Amino acid sequence: MLKNFVLKNPFQLFLTILLPFLLSTLSILFVQSSFLYRNFETYALDRVYQEQKTNLLNTSRNITAMEQTAKSLSVTAFFDKTISDLLYTDVKPEDYSMYLTKLQSYKNIYPFLQSIYIYNGHSVYASPSLNFVYNRSSFADKGIFAILDDMEHYHSHSIVLRKIPNVLAGITSGANKYVNVYSYLFFDSQMQSGKVNEAIILNISEEWVKQAIGSPVGQNKSRVFIVDHDGKLLSGDGAHPLLADLKDNDYVKRIDASKEPTGSFRVDINGTDSFVTYADTGAFGWKLISVTPYQNIVENITKMKYTTYLLVFFFIVASVLLTFYFSRRLYIPIKMVIQNYKVLESEKRNDFYFRKQDFLRKMVQSGDLLPAEAVQASFRKFNIALDPAALSLLVLFRIDQFSDFCTKFNPVDRSLLKYGIENIISELLDHAYKYECIDINEDQILVLLNYDAAEAPAQDGQLIALVKEVQEKTNEFLKISLTATFSDTFETWGDLQSYYLNTLDLSYYRLILGHRSLIFGNSLQARTDEFKYQDKELTEALIRGRIDEAKEALSDIIRKASQYSLTTLNSVLIRLLLSIRGAVELLEANHAIAVRFNINIYLSKLSKIETLEKILADFYQLFDDLALQLESKKENKYSDLFDNVMQIIRTEFANPSLTLDTIAQKVNLSPSYLAKLFKNHHLISMNDYINDVRLQCASNMILTTDETITAIMEKSGFTTRSHFFTLFKKSYGVSPNQYRSQSRLQTKG
Repeated sequence: MLKNFVLKNPFQLFLTILLPFLLSTLSILFVQSSFLYRNFETYALDRVYQEQKTNLLNTSRNITAMEQTAKSLSVTAFFDKTISDLLYTDVKPEDYSMYLTKLQSYKNIYPFLQSIYIYNGHSVYASPSLNFVYNRSSFADKGIFAILDDMEHYHSHSIVLRKIPNVLAGITSGANKYVNVYSYLFFDSQMQSGKVNEAIILNISEEWVKQAIGSPVGQNKSRVFIVDHDGKLLSGDGAHPLLADLKDNDYVKRIDASKEPTGSFRVDINGTDSFVTYADTGAFGWKLISVTPYQNIVENITKMKYTTYLLVFFFIVASVLLTFYFSRRLYIPIKMVIQNYKVLESEKRNDFYFRKQDFLRKMVQSGDLLPAEAVQASFRKFNIALDPAALSLLVLFRIDQFSDFCTKFNPVDRSLLKYGIENIISELLDHAYKYECIDINEDQILVLLNYDAAEAPAQDGQLIALVKEVQEKTNEFLKISLTATFSDTFETWGDLQSYYLNTLDLSYYRLILGHRSLIFGNSLQARTDEFKYQDKELTEALIRGRIDEAKEALSDIIRKASQYSLTTLNSVLIRLLLSIRGAVELLEANHAIAVRFNINIYLSKLSKIETLEKILADFYQLFDDLALQLESKKENKYSDLFDNVMQIIRTEFANPSLTLDTIAQKVNLSPSYLAKLFKNHHLISMNDYINDVRLQCASNMILTTDETITAIMEKSGFTTRSHFFTLFKKSYGVSPNQYRSQSRLQTKG
């Protein structure tokens, strides 16, 4: 229990204490915050709805009162004798002031009136106006006649939103040319033609309707507006012009379809999540609508939510820090207990492992087998499940490129990696065989297993597949290559040592078969006839510096020797070293070179090299180094030769008889050989080089002296004028005379 409860470090202890607490706390806070958020959201919506409903109903009452007032006013005016005179008789101009005063008194009593029209079929009396009386042609508000002449669509006690000329536009500076009014229509009768004979028109001010609707509700920045029964916008909403057609909007359709006088719902309006509240005014078929962005309603709740999240975050951070602090404090008193426990456990485990490995190594490497009772007792002691009486098999794994392995890792790391290899072997073989892994030597891991299969190891697909998987997994996870060697099966463990030694000898066939190979003793078919060692072609090629031929001869000898036993191959490799040493000694004597070749060093390297490819690569490197030294020697020899040739040309170029033949005679070489060497090293023939030196001398004399061209030609070693001029023009592009003239002109300029 202590091992499972006490953890490896304070952080793990911290997680164990904190994690359940944090998870439970976060769950509670999440559920509670979600529940509260929903409740607050519902409460906020209900509160906004009630507030907006109250405001809309108040506005509705204002509009209803306006309707009742307008209706009452129109009836009162109709029965007023003064207004009746205007409707039914022709009044005298001297009485206009009396009638105008009467109309103005109505306007003064009812402040929502913008103006009043009295129409008697042919004249219009208007207040306020520049003139009191107008005929149909002189009256500025021509739109009223279209309404009065269309009784099919306009009825008495109806109201129409219109734009009319502003009578104050010419009087008051800054006044709008047109104003919006709600025209309340009162008709006494109509003719059969459908035209009104007598009418009272009360123009209600748009500003009064705006005041009746009121400002935005609360702090939610709502849009409050009026639509008529046809869905036309009758008041400004900040998003659409007056008389805009809203009947196709989903929320307007939803309001029209509703049977309730008031209500609310949540809907998307032009991509904005909105809360809509509506109320039926009961007057003129108008509906009041309030549209509030949903985000504005829950803004304070959202702020509260994020504030809560922030507090929870700080709470969690504080909890983490405190718990981490206390976990460290709690860990201190048990730290020594943990350390002591680990030390004891490690010592016990390591001591058991090492004693078991010592027992298994002695059993494999010692020829003296313990009595059966002692073996069984040791098996029980070390939990070894092997049966000494059963058929057994050895599989020897050897680490490839072991010298690089030792260079790359220190002894402790090498031990850990080998332990990792044993774990991989154990994991893969655990359910297939009874086995034990034995760390025999630095590069060897021996697997001793009970093997009761009918077929030989080389034909056992399961065993081969498992061993290949060990190789693959070791290479994949540890980056280590293994070669596996299989022994023959044996019945008694008295022969265990001899089978191990035979398997170890077989493992050296890795030299021929290569890394990560599988080696079976009964599958190796070495030639038994005598190997005929012939190194004449190799040594002659080395002595003559024919490195490619030497490499081919060496490869052929090793290839043939690899078909024989490992002993024969090792013997051939040693003889090859002796033959190469003899050839190197001859090269050193003949060419006065010192080759870095020590046969003892190469013998030591051969004992560590694991594959023929690496052996060939080392020999090839030796041959390449030898070739470089020979080439360097040749280069030095040719360098002296060419220095001598150049000196002869520089001192005797003025001599017309200087040619390839005379120079070859002076350096004791045949003209053809000298010409070939010169061109290979200078990429130009010797005659051309001599002519170049002569032309360079001639061009310099032309520029620096006043001698004749003929004299310069002779002093430069040319014998014929035509030959000189041809070569000069080919090299400089102009004749010698032109060359001199151009040079002097450039100097004067």
